Amino acid sequence: MAVNQFTATLQEKKYLTEEVMFLSFAIPEAITFTAGQYVIIDLLRDGARRLKSYSILNSPSERGKVDLCVMIIPGGFASEMFKIMQPGETFTFRGPLGHFIFAEESKNSEHWFVGVGTGLTPLSSMIRENLSRFPQKKFVLLFGDKTRKDLLFHEEFLALEEKHSNFLYLPVLSREAWGGKRGHVQLHLPSPAQNKTFYLCGLKEMVLETQEVLKQKGVAPENIKVERYT
Repeated sequence: MAVNQFTATLQEKKYLTEEVMFLSFAIPEAITFTAGQYVIIDLLRDGARRLKSYSILNSPSERGKVDLCVMIIPGGFASEMFKIMQPGETFTFRGPLGHFIFAEESKNSEHWFVGVGTGLTPLSSMIRENLSRFPQKKFVLLFGDKTRKDLLFHEEFLALEEKHSNFLYLPVLSREAWGGKRGHVQLHLPSPAQNKTFYLCGLKEMVLETQEVLKQKGVAPENIKVERYT
């Protein structure tokens, strides 16, 4: 099957934390995607070319745009380009691609979204797109990062929790004492965990460890959806 190729124009960029940058691109209205999917950016620098994959942050309901959250790695090929790119510049995108999407057909009444760092990106898209569509289902975001200042969109998720009775936000900090949950997200998975659907996204180690914990808790493989970042 042919993959869409289209031009995206950078509209906005800003740092969300010291390590994470938000990028918003205008795209053709005709391009649609499913919450949880990703795009590939064609990057060219000093004669070298790289194809980089990034999950889409915004909801598909927001047509004509693709928002990304990217980890800035000093010296990284893409990161160094993101630092210097300016609004108005255009890039070639491919996609959308991927099967890490909301399980609409699931009979489970609870859906848990578990992520760390920029692994939040596709989870946020799925939650925002489907909360109102499935008011009878419970959505739980279990999101971990190092310190409070690293928690992406913390205030927005608190507001979302206030607005939607079927949404629960559970932030976890691994390196800072506070009044909320501490440690790693794997420590805060529900018990019992059967008959719930889990969406895991983040660094490979977190995803694999969480997947194993869920299996030990008796969660059926078809109820565990994963997206691993390297």
